[in-house]
Amino acid sequence: MKTLRELIKEELLLEKRIAQIVSSISVSFMFEIDKSMHADSRTVRDDIEGYNERPIANAEIKEILRQVIKVIAEKIVSQEIKSDEQFVVKSLKWELALAISPVHMSGTYWKLLIKTIFRESESNPFRVGKDQLVIYSDV
Repeated sequence: MKTLRELIKEELLLEKRIAQIVSSISVSFMFEIDKSMHADSRTVRDDIEGYNERPIANAEIKEILRQVIKVIAEKIVSQEIKSDEQFVVKSLKWELALAISPVHMSGTYWKLLIKTIFRESESNPFRVGKDQLVIYSDV
């Protein structure tokens, strides 16, 4: 059984590691648009009744990620986010869901690749896997 001193030391080390990751996180956007037939057919979602067709702006994506960057760092440190296991970031305010594929490059360097973005609403939520990690940006 660990002593109180050992538990406090572990917690402080964990907080220090999270702070290091958060302070060194940079978000960069490099967009390569794959204009496949699938992407073109999904630009307007006629197949979903009542789909919110408001265009998705880069500023929205940046703001959502800015709000959750510390949570993402904490979940990487606690190993809730694992390399190549997609997770989802949702924003109720922006009505967006981002499916993200994390790739551990080395040390504390991770690439977070946005695989898809879905404009969701109460009547048309983005579907996630049964045990898939979902992070809400504005709860």
